Amino acid sequence: MTTTTTTMTTTTTTTATTTMPCISVGINGLNIPICATWNQTGITVAGNQNTAAGSNLASLAYPIDIFVDNNYTLFVADGNNNRIVMYYENAASGILVAGTSTGSGSSQLNQPKGISVDQTGAVVVGDTSNYRIQKFPYGSMVATTVTANSGSSPLGITRDLHTDCNDDIYVTDSDNNRVVMFYQSSSIGVVVAGNNGAGSAANQFSTPYGSFIDQNGTLYVADYGNHRVQMWPAGATSGITVAGITGSYGSSLMHLNYPDAVIVDNNGYIYIADSVNNRIMKWTTNYTIGGVCVVGCTTIAGSSPTHLNSPRDIRFDPSGNIYVSDQGNNRIQKFMIELPASSCPISG
Repeated sequence: MTTTTTTMTTTTTTTATTTMPCISVGINGLNIPICATWNQTGITVAGNQNTAAGSNLASLAYPIDIFVDNNYTLFVADGNNNRIVMYYENAASGILVAGTSTGSGSSQLNQPKGISVDQTGAVVVGDTSNYRIQKFPYGSMVATTVTANSGSSPLGITRDLHTDCNDDIYVTDSDNNRVVMFYQSSSIGVVVAGNNGAGSAANQFSTPYGSFIDQNGTLYVADYGNHRVQMWPAGATSGITVAGITGSYGSSLMHLNYPDAVIVDNNGYIYIADSVNNRIMKWTTNYTIGGVCVVGCTTIAGSSPTHLNSPRDIRFDPSGNIYVSDQGNNRIQKFMIELPASSCPISG
């Protein structure tokens, strides 16, 4: 979203290294042991038990991104309902917090995808079909526009969005095959990864979807079209493949098939929504040995509590439970962490 190629190139390194010495609200100070596993049976925490789409506040229709705060409150980008819905822990239905109707007004949304909650409690939304980023202040249904697509600040389809503890915003712009950061006081973005055209080289993406920023400023990107996850250390000009095989899709434990979300725990382990394989995978820091399936391990789409159908996003809560936006089933599933009887190490 910068105005010239020169600006993007000269500011990428300094931005990545100076804005991330802190932990985002989405990391939750995790303490997941390295030997933790997760119950294979999911609990529906949002959406209908029968997986039917709907528009009332007990229903979802094609949920996309999710966010879980430090109080276990769940926020859902309810895509086809063009709204953001908030669920308190154990609530049977949600509360509308953004998107009063479909449109381009300051209280409206059109196909929201990325979502985060910043340090002030503001809900930040990638308003995809309006090609803009909207910020709804805490308690308000009226947004201010952070940035919008223009000649001086191009913005394509937002696939994912995060805020850090400085309330700077990171956006995965899949049309332009890049990840861009917006300082909280600026509508002009700074490229932190990609922007080298579509491709499979180490400095390229092919329709990137989900992304994750850790406390060291390391960026992880679900490189959807290349069937891989790329890691970009702070200030890097190219990425390292840390999951999947570039350009090769499949269902083995070495492969991914259109990954669309990624998160990282306190051990540096990488968790991936492997969408076409209908599963959640985990890669340790020994990237070359392949992954381990966490949930949805049959790879078959289904609607039972042990199945997923095109998982779209994943998040941890403060206890390390995994939440999955189970898009094809119009629900959010929670998979409970299972800790071993004897202790095992915690790193990070």
